[in-house]
Amino acid sequence: MRMSGARPVLPEARLAVLDAVRTGHATVLALAEALAVTDNAVRTHLVALQRDGLVARRGPRHTGERGQPAAEYALTPAGEEALSLAYPAALTALVSAVADRLEPRPRRALYADAGRRLAGTLGSAAPGPLARRAEACAALIGALGGRAAVEARRDAVELTGAGCPLASAVRRDGAACTIVASLLEAHAGVAVTQHCDHGDQPRCRFTLTN
Repeated sequence: MRMSGARPVLPEARLAVLDAVRTGHATVLALAEALAVTDNAVRTHLVALQRDGLVARRGPRHTGERGQPAAEYALTPAGEEALSLAYPAALTALVSAVADRLEPRPRRALYADAGRRLAGTLGSAAPGPLARRAEACAALIGALGGRAAVEARRDAVELTGAGCPLASAVRRDGAACTIVASLLEAHAGVAVTQHCDHGDQPRCRFTLTN
């Protein structure tokens, strides 16, 4: 399961259970009937989906019949996001609209604010030396779908990415990688300088200093 804020990678069978919950099949029995699988298979997937914060148990459904009421399940906001394919395309369209309407300086200020807001949803790196904070930033980039290597310098640490987690948006407006720079700065609590490669194959490159 990936960190909140990124689309989780789920097995096909688990996605099918998640989609069935979305369409109103709220109990184990209803899900098993809809998917033509056993009750135990449904319960296994529901346990995993609850653990990952994608579904929540709403409580029993009282049918008026004798016996123990059946528990109902519903999607959480994270579960809704897990089923959506709109976020990358929507972000790229939004960046395109911003680029068409704002000059570079206010665009970067807007993206920086977005990065700080995103950091607020993901938590902060553990306090410690610069190298440890840089490792936390590399892990965060990985959790968002990118990959970054850490290289220590004399008074700084460099993060060099293989690609960019916001590649489609950065292709439209290179300033959009300010979102990632601001996110890392807020996450690590240190200064982050951006040296990213833009163009057709965007690559992250940031310098972290105390």
